[in-house]
This record gives sequence, C-alpha cells and structure tokens, in this order.
Amino acid sequence: MVDVVCAGLPPDGARIHADVSVRAGGSAVNAAFSAAEAGATATVIGRVGSDPSGNFVVATLEERGIEAQLARDPDHTTGAAVAFGSSVVAHRGANAHLSSADIPELLVADALLVSGFALFQGGSTQAARAALERLDGRWAAVDLATPKLARAAKLDEVATIANVILATAEEAHAATGAADEEEAARILAARFAVACVKLGEQGAIAVQADNLERAKATPVARSSPFGAGDAFAGALLVALSRGEPLSRALELGCEAGARSAAAQVLGR
Repeated sequence: MVDVVCAGLPPDGARIHADVSVRAGGSAVNAAFSAAEAGATATVIGRVGSDPSGNFVVATLEERGIEAQLARDPDHTTGAAVAFGSSVVAHRGANAHLSSADIPELLVADALLVSGFALFQGGSTQAARAALERLDGRWAAVDLATPKLARAAKLDEVATIANVILATAEEAHAATGAADEEEAARILAARFAVACVKLGEQGAIAVQADNLERAKATPVARSSPFGAGDAFAGALLVALSRGEPLSRALELGCEAGARSAAAQVLGR
C-alpha cells in the first residue's frame, strides 16, 4: 500500500494548509520494517500495480534491505490508504487481486505474518491461505485487522493453518464475545499456541498455554492510525523466533510499536 497521512480533516468545501506525508505502508510492509529494525531478514510478498506507486513501494523496501517479492498487476493500481486524523479511506487496489500464483510454492522462514485484510476479504483469501499452508517454519501468525473482520472470522479454520493470533481489544471482543481482554486472550489461546491482545497506550497481554503475560507501553504522541500494531507484530515474531520468553517478546513488541508511533509523528 501507499499510506497518505494528513494532519487534519478540513470542513466540507474548505481548503487548509497542514502537514501531509506519503510513505510505503500496508500491514506487511510496516511489519517488515519492524522485523528488519530488530535485525531479522525480512521479505514482503504481495501485489502492487504497474504504476509509479508500485515502483515507490519496491524502491522503499529495497532501500531498507527488505526483499520485495511483489507481483505487478497490469490492470489495477497499487492500493492506497488516506488518513485524515483518525479517519481513514482505503482502496485495496491490486491487493484485492493477490492470487495463489503470487505466493512461492514453499516459504522457508522462522515466522510468517498474514494480515486479516488479505485473509478475510474477498479476492485475496485463497492466496493468504496458501501462504500459511506453504510455510516451512515455526510461527504462522494472523492479525485480525478490524472488529468487523474479526467478528466474521472462522477461527477454528484459521487455527488449522496458524498458531499465533493477534488482535486489538476491540477485535478480540468481536471475535470471542468475551467481557474483558484477559478473558478474550485466554479464549483465543485455547485455539492458538500464542494469543496476543494489543491494548494501545496500555500495552499488551499475551497467553501461551496457562501462562499470561502483560507488558506496558511507553506513552508517545501519535498522529497516524497506521503502523504501530504492525510494528508490534513484527518485533514480537522476531523475538519468538529467537527463543525469547513470551514476557520479553511482548516487551519488545510494545517498544517497537511505540517507536513506530513516535516515528510517524516525527515524519520518519
């Protein structure tokens, strides 16, 4: 995706001067940035358009030392998301046409992250499932993406091809119907080896078997709805892959999420 972040939303019909940033983004890209910052080798697999925006995403990944295995769609533009403060308008573009043919026959990796935007939305579902099924590695993670998608997700099916589930508090409530985040995490952990509930400024909780861990987040000013949760996921998975205990992996995830949010404010 290309992410466009505007400092505010003008009144209807008005024009204002405000900060606007344009960056390569989307869940996979943001998580890969975080994994690379943690010292891991990272690869992004996906689909972009045969347009300047697609070139921009590829060039940004290459500059960060991240491999871009991106199919180029001749008929659809690169996806884009535009944020006006906390309000977001998204166009899936080429993402909606990700196909199983775009996924390598074998994915050899310590960890794989698949976004619910790909797994639970039409057009890309089979490709997302193929990625999880073709993984030759220990950690296969799915992020639930939105409360609406979480509510409709068939988690028992997801659990046959993934062993890590990540959700915001709202997504965890929608997926489980639980009254609080800890209960939701335990319900999810009954299906997945690791269940993590992201709590924003309050940090995160995670459950692995009977072990529940909590981590606090460093308070930061945040002006963009993009990236922090993806950065959390990337750092968490790298830590788990290195054999870190769940408590430390959770701490590193929260630290990465805070850095991502602060970097957005600073325009990096």
